Amino acid sequence: MNDLTLRDKCQVYIPKPRVPHIIIFDITPQDGDQAAHENNFILQLKESNELTDQEIKVVFKKKRRGSLHNWILAIQPKNYQEIKDKKRLRCAFNSYRFKEFHEPLRCVGCYRFGHLKRNCRETKPTCTKCTANHDPKGCTKPHPICRNCVLYNKSTNLKVRAVSYVKFKLMPHVSP
Repeated sequence: MNDLTLRDKCQVYIPKPRVPHIIIFDITPQDGDQAAHENNFILQLKESNELTDQEIKVVFKKKRRGSLHNWILAIQPKNYQEIKDKKRLRCAFNSYRFKEFHEPLRCVGCYRFGHLKRNCRETKPTCTKCTANHDPKGCTKPHPICRNCVLYNKSTNLKVRAVSYVKFKLMPHVSP
């Protein structure tokens, strides 16, 4: 920055490039070593779809009805470009539906965005209704509010209305 009046008030940085995420539907879980199962699946996925040897990793898994899971994978942009127009991915003798995954990461421990529970630094349980650090079973608040709205208001000294989840009709998540 060449403007010296703004140097102390602003920070300029180049953002990291976005790593695409995909969701692969209806993967049958296996007993035993999960890390070995994930590594084997990714290896077969790379070989069967002729993907370059760039890193692909499992970000997390979502349980579905029955015993099936959906896996969310972080995939390098070059590999994503190779598969983005396909309808299905091959993996050994199976094929799986997939699509790009756009949902933000949200911790189910502290309810903040940007990380998962396994990476959460919050040591106490967070109430889902009032956002305080106590067990939600004993909370007397009638309706839950968004923790992210409350934290934003505290950090900016603004009065953005914390959304009450009850005001919206929540539809069950349905995968295509």
